[in-house]
Amino acid sequence: MLRTQCMMTHSHEALSMQTARICFRQQQYSGQKEQNVLDMVLRTTPPGNPEAVLDAIDNYGWNCDFLMNIGDRKGAILDQALQKRQPQVAIELGGYIGYSAVRIASQLPPGGKLYSIDPNESHVRVARSLVQHAGLSDKVEVIQGILETSIQVLHQRGAHTVDFALIDHVKHLYVKDLLVLQKNGFLKKGSVVVGDNVLTPGSPEFRKHVQSDEYTTVEHLTNLEYSNYILDIVTVSKYKGREGPQ
Repeated sequence: MLRTQCMMTHSHEALSMQTARICFRQQQYSGQKEQNVLDMVLRTTPPGNPEAVLDAIDNYGWNCDFLMNIGDRKGAILDQALQKRQPQVAIELGGYIGYSAVRIASQLPPGGKLYSIDPNESHVRVARSLVQHAGLSDKVEVIQGILETSIQVLHQRGAHTVDFALIDHVKHLYVKDLLVLQKNGFLKKGSVVVGDNVLTPGSPEFRKHVQSDEYTTVEHLTNLEYSNYILDIVTVSKYKGREGPQ
């Protein structure tokens, strides 16, 4: 793993749940930290090496400053779900700096495609650069916008259904956007939906929804990204509802 020299800005082990929520809110609007991460990755990792990109970002998250991507520990849960489903078409709501896009795309089967959607212009710019540096531009399209405004783009790309979805954006929008996916026919029988940060900062309505009869859901109790003490839950849900627009 690459070791990046940096100054500790705070102890993540001492983060309270309230502080974690503040970090999430602040990073929705920040930009300099994300640019710093990109600069560090470009400077310290070779092109075309997704594993080195992920390791460098994880090192930054553990040793430098809080990052709100899924991280290495919860990333292993994501990996397991991906390897089991082997999606040809995947979607990500909340791409942030591109960490999970790199993680997902590096495991897609031949011909697989990920559409990563995020409304933040600076985050999108960083994500596109990270994906390109990792050598995965042919497998990832980073779309600036929200889900509802991106539906036409997805349809234009031939993505009318998805095999796999990662929901990791604004927590109170989890259920709303999951219902948008359902009602527009993107989910089909067997589609897998992974929800991050279901406990911290938390999305109780989403957690309740994926426990409904439309899904088979497994909850993974783990820790918040880059923390050994703050608990979090990642949900892995298989859709078993109706296919097509609802």
